Amino acid sequence: MPAKRTQALLTAVSDELVEMRVQMDDLADLTSELMAHCPAAMRADALSRSQAFDLLIQRLEGLSGLSAALGVGVPFATALHTLTLSDLADRLGDRIPTPSARPTASGDVMLFD
Repeated sequence: MPAKRTQALLTAVSDELVEMRVQMDDLADLTSELMAHCPAAMRADALSRSQAFDLLIQRLEGLSGLSAALGVGVPFATALHTLTLSDLADRLGDRIPTPSARPTASGDVMLFD
């Protein structure tokens, strides 16, 4: 895929992630409102479980920032620092091979990289 198309795609993905984050925020607010009607015996567990929204919102925010940065041409290593959660940055960074980690050419034709 040509660079301009890739950057446009990454920007579109970022926009989608922003919208998902807004919707997730709305769901977190709704959950908080509904918890007021939760039986007292279940409230502590429900509150603990609803805190998962915060982590999901942060992850969506981080991925949106990463995608937006890559969409405007920021180098990958620099864009990775836009992630707000270090464990997410570590997980994503470990999945992407660095140029020095790529296997050396063996004379075989590589169709996909």
